[in-house]
Amino acid sequence: MLLQNLAKKLVTAKSERERKTLLQKNSKLADEYLAIALKEICYAAWTNEPTKAQKTARAVKSLFKFNPQNKIEAYCFWLAGIADLTRGKLESTIKNLDKSAEVFKEIDKEHEAANTQVAKLYALALLGKYDEAVICGENTLKIFEKYGDELAAGKIEMNLSNIVSRREFHKQAEKYCLSAKKRFTAINEKNWLTMAENSLANTYAELNDFLKAEKFYEKALHRAKEAKMLVTEAEIEASMGNLAMFRGRFDKALNFLESSRQKYEELKMPHQTTIAELEIADIYLELNLSEEAFSIYENVAEKLHKLKMQGEEARARANFGKTAILLNETNKARKELKKSARLFLAEKNKVGAAKVKLNEANLELHLGNFQRVLILVKEAEKLLEKSENLRHKLTAKWVKGEALRKLKKSSEAEKLLSQTFNEAIEQEQPNIAQFALNSLGNLALQTGDKRKAKKHFEKSIELIETLRAPLPAEEFRMAFLANKLAPFENLARICLSENDFEKAFFYVEKARARSLSENLDGDFQSKNRTKVSTRLTEKLKKLREELNWFYSRLNRAEDAEIKGLQHEAKLREKQISDVMRQIESTKDTEFNKAKLSGKNDLKNLQNQIGKQKVLVEFLKFDGNLSAFIISENKIYYVANLAEESEMIELLEGLQFQFGALRFGTKHLEKFMPELKKRADFYLRKLYEKLIEPLAGFLEKRDLIIVPVGALHYIPFHALFDGENYLIEAREIVYSPSATVWQKLNSKADKKLKNALLFGFADEKIPLVNQEIKTLAKTFKNSESFTGKRANFNNYTENAPKFDILHLACHGQFRPENPLFSSLHLADGFVTVRDICSQKLNAELVVLSACETGLNKIFAGDEILGLARGFLTAGASSLVLSLWTVNDEATTKLMKEFYTELQRGKTVSASLRKVQKNFIEDGKHPYFWSPFAVIGK
Repeated sequence: MLLQNLAKKLVTAKSERERKTLLQKNSKLADEYLAIALKEICYAAWTNEPTKAQKTARAVKSLFKFNPQNKIEAYCFWLAGIADLTRGKLESTIKNLDKSAEVFKEIDKEHEAANTQVAKLYALALLGKYDEAVICGENTLKIFEKYGDELAAGKIEMNLSNIVSRREFHKQAEKYCLSAKKRFTAINEKNWLTMAENSLANTYAELNDFLKAEKFYEKALHRAKEAKMLVTEAEIEASMGNLAMFRGRFDKALNFLESSRQKYEELKMPHQTTIAELEIADIYLELNLSEEAFSIYENVAEKLHKLKMQGEEARARANFGKTAILLNETNKARKELKKSARLFLAEKNKVGAAKVKLNEANLELHLGNFQRVLILVKEAEKLLEKSENLRHKLTAKWVKGEALRKLKKSSEAEKLLSQTFNEAIEQEQPNIAQFALNSLGNLALQTGDKRKAKKHFEKSIELIETLRAPLPAEEFRMAFLANKLAPFENLARICLSENDFEKAFFYVEKARARSLSENLDGDFQSKNRTKVSTRLTEKLKKLREELNWFYSRLNRAEDAEIKGLQHEAKLREKQISDVMRQIESTKDTEFNKAKLSGKNDLKNLQNQIGKQKVLVEFLKFDGNLSAFIISENKIYYVANLAEESEMIELLEGLQFQFGALRFGTKHLEKFMPELKKRADFYLRKLYEKLIEPLAGFLEKRDLIIVPVGALHYIPFHALFDGENYLIEAREIVYSPSATVWQKLNSKADKKLKNALLFGFADEKIPLVNQEIKTLAKTFKNSESFTGKRANFNNYTENAPKFDILHLACHGQFRPENPLFSSLHLADGFVTVRDICSQKLNAELVVLSACETGLNKIFAGDEILGLARGFLTAGASSLVLSLWTVNDEATTKLMKEFYTELQRGKTVSASLRKVQKNFIEDGKHPYFWSPFAVIGK
């Protein structure tokens, strides 16, 4: 058997016994040359097949047992070190490589001993032992130059480049890289040339020479793919992701970083996977997915600590602290920043220490300690004096400028912030440029220069739109905008102060329910840029099956089981969210630039509103509620209606009154007049605050209500003027924004030909089956599912086929995780995420269940709940409930509602007619007012 074949067979052998048999049969070949052959296999494999490298280590260990020669022992330690490196066992890597070098030196093999130190430098760098690494590297380089070994010398220079780069000495790193590149080119060593180009690109990225960096990344990635160097490919993609993040190209950053993470996971490289997770947390932080980033940092920081990767741990804790600031966890922020500072100090990394100072300065800025901010920025700037990294210097300037603004040192602040903006644009740092513009706008407002403030805020919005537009998923776009609403609000305020109501309305609308409105007419369309990982799609499928199982168990669980089942269900929900983000990150986004850049056409909105309707859009500044009123030819503005806190107090009173009836009403019949009077008291108070000041503009027209904040929970149709409820005088529909209403009403009307009737009853809603049976008689063409047939599969299979979806079952609103708010079916729950993932053709969705209209109100008045799910899926109109419904009243209401609908009335007119019938019968508002119409 040839030596190479024997080496390959030893590597693929499945057991020690099989390796021993192979060696016994080929004992003449079991010598140092076989060890060298195994070493060559290991080195060919470890950057793209780490498990194969680990197998070669086991093979050479078997060889040493069979033939315990010194030279074979040296190779045994050497390959054990490489195997440990692929597993992230860095201390063990160094120990084994040093033992190998000692054995080689004992047998007078200086060159081989030096070769073992190449990988050692990489391990030392990851452990933050930079001084030791540099000494080791320089000594080893001299030996390779002595023997004329250009390849090994280049490898050493590559590692030295990485080491000095980690200490932010990027010019020095460039020299090492260029020298290594020259050596690899001379000997035509393509694989290492690929890695040299990647390192050079990293260096130029840190030096803010982005065009040069991009050029080298593209070359390196092309070579890595050609050579099937999977580990190097993953490294380059991570680097390209970080470069894209620096430049504000977040869609590309997400794609590259997620692709890199998936490769490392598949390669089973724990230390690199952990670094990849850290980089994902960094991009999530940039996108304002703070809670998600916090969770990753918390996990990753501990992993890095266990892996003894000091530099990465320092970076993780610095950003962990920054995230904690955003989430108002001040103590956690201080704790993590302190740990980070200590680690950077141990690394002698001044730039890292400066970053911590800047994060501390941000914390003090957040707390209003502006003089302390200036002290911290000064300390950071001193640490950054010799740094070649311009990004941190720009951040320092902005933080200082913002502190000076807060201290009312206007001229000094303006000069510094203007300089920061100009440099940020020049250095392709759009995020910092946007911060600077917002600060300049606020400064101009402070000094009373509205013209200048408008200019700055308009530029700020332009940058925000440019950064946000390419993001591949609704969740990313929504989160990104959430902490960037201030310029929209400030421009609206300025326009209002100038009585320019049309422009003020434009800015309010531009920031309201923005992501939802984009979804409704395809402004954004995601497509796969790279093939979605089969592993991820299979994982998602498996997780959803597991979640369904836990949901179904919760439906019939004993009290003792519930806590454990809820824990397992929440774990799967989190995992599903994580996997969906991973999948979305690898998608590209096409977007309609014309629609994004074009202004809202008020005239078009007014034409849609027509003569019979009026739109009331509430807004909130500093907790104070105001309203726009828009008719077919006018726009009005009424300021200072009430404090939101007053509305919350009245709403709580109303909910208390309704809550008294939720557990049954038969025993309360004789008290009903008094209970109705109490409820009417709160409905009257709400009317006085929210409707009475607008009455002169509303006339007798139907209303389109666009709520804000807590007003999303107020039943405007039930507000009481002392004699009548608002619904008695007019039809009322709701919408998250005027733009959403426009888009829903721009859809062509469909004839309601068929209906899917879904009902799942239990002891709390026993009349559901009767409701479905009654409704089935109302429709000529319907399909009904009740009892065990009202299950998840029947829902997903049938929902897209019908014009009307009627779902009578328990609804659960999840304020802590609104995208998993759900409707309870026979075998589990259908969640908002499930609903969003399926295209519906329904003109109308009726959720005849409890609390189906509740939403978490996210920044920018994005609604997160079942309503969002069905609107995103394609429904034009929704009928939902704002609180727990009465089973008997709901059955009657729904029968009458569909009867009116069959007579050709609109959804809003049909619901109004039924609610008026209840009112005429003297019914308590609890029975008829839970249901409201969203949409047409």
